Amino acid sequence: MKRLGKKSFVLLMCMILTTVFCCSGLAFAATESELRNDLSDVKQEQDELSKKMTQVEQDVKEVQAKVDALTYQINKSADEIANTEKKIKAKEKEMKEREENLNARLKVMYKNGSLGFVDVLLGSGSITEFVSNLEIIQKIYKNDVDVLDTLDKEHKELQAIKKQLKEKRVKLATQKEELADEKAELDEKKKALKKEEDALKAEADRLTSEILSMIDKNSQYIGGEFTWPCPASTYITSSFGNRLHPILKSWIFHTGLDIGCSSGKDILAAASGKVIMAQVYGGYGNCVMIDHGGGIVTLYGHASKLCVSKGDVVKRGQVVAKVGSTGRSTGPHLHFEVRKNGEYVNPMKYFK
Repeated sequence: MKRLGKKSFVLLMCMILTTVFCCSGLAFAATESELRNDLSDVKQEQDELSKKMTQVEQDVKEVQAKVDALTYQINKSADEIANTEKKIKAKEKEMKEREENLNARLKVMYKNGSLGFVDVLLGSGSITEFVSNLEIIQKIYKNDVDVLDTLDKEHKELQAIKKQLKEKRVKLATQKEELADEKAELDEKKKALKKEEDALKAEADRLTSEILSMIDKNSQYIGGEFTWPCPASTYITSSFGNRLHPILKSWIFHTGLDIGCSSGKDILAAASGKVIMAQVYGGYGNCVMIDHGGGIVTLYGHASKLCVSKGDVVKRGQVVAKVGSTGRSTGPHLHFEVRKNGEYVNPMKYFK
């Protein structure tokens, strides 16, 4: 009985240990599955945020275009006001000269001892001469009055135009201020979205690192030198490291290589491995990630088309996607990354 009891005890302990190890394996699998689900959720949030950011950037461009148009109109109005003021001064000068000439004629007639027009009329030798002199005097007077009236009318018209231009300029300036406020709000919204985007990227990187940490890091990478992932082009438009972001216009760390290439060209697997992602991935757009073992993972972003699916085993040089400009991109190119144990490394180290 004692021997039987001892055997039963050992068997029971083995069953318990087996259960514990099995449960541990299930827990590990569940943890990785949960992490992948969390990462998928974060990527979805990144996609939605990327759309919002794109819309805000478009709104900013539209508002800025309106501000530029208003600025042009305001400057044009200022030039028109300046030209109108010059014309007003010219009219005022002409009116003053006309008045001075009229007054000068009257003074000359008075100084010569004449009573002016009355003497001219009374000095007429006949009725015919009287009528003729009267007509001349009336024409001179009427001409002076007409000229002064015309100048006065033109002066008032110019003053009215100047007033309208000033009112227009004030209205345009008010609209410009309103647009400036709108742009400021959009800029603040853009900053908030950028902050949220950075937080999501950090979370995605953290989750990716945790997932990669579950991959067998003890296995050695045996793929040799990488195959160039974009055979149609070797033109690097942006290298690994700090750079001025072409869209955000701020200095940020560039996590890979940008290879400029025509849309639709082949994107090749740099080495053999297993596809761990093939989907839209935030600002990367259509994206493929391949695990090559030994903690080495490559990423191929902004693709126009994905040619593989998650879980596929691919060979070095196999077409995995097509060059495009999806996600946050300024034009067709391949964004190529290499991550070692979850850390970004310079891809050029893996090429001959």
